Amino acid sequence: MKFVHITSLKDTASTLPPAVTRQLLEATVAWVNQRKQAGKLLEIYAMAGWRRTMAIYEAESAEAVVQGVAENPFGAFLTHEVYPLADFDEAMKANIESLKAAEKRFPSPTK
Repeated sequence: MKFVHITSLKDTASTLPPAVTRQLLEATVAWVNQRKQAGKLLEIYAMAGWRRTMAIYEAESAEAVVQGVAENPFGAFLTHEVYPLADFDEAMKANIESLKAAEKRFPSPTK
């Protein structure tokens, strides 16, 4: 199952000394690369101008994503949002079928 993970930088991150911030960021880059190599992190992007990142994870559950995110070296200085993703084509099929069923239950009045 795929999940989107959005992070935002907390204000407390600005209280860190530059050397500590650099070390945490270097450790985070290594952590991200490990996740990518393991096939758990499919894509990650910096959201320009927003001090946020957006990542797409492959995981068996939301709990597995939360566990992985908790291991992020910079994680304590980020807010985290995690959302499950549904396949677009499957979601559209389900919506279309639902509308077809509604049309049968509530046919349009004839003129």
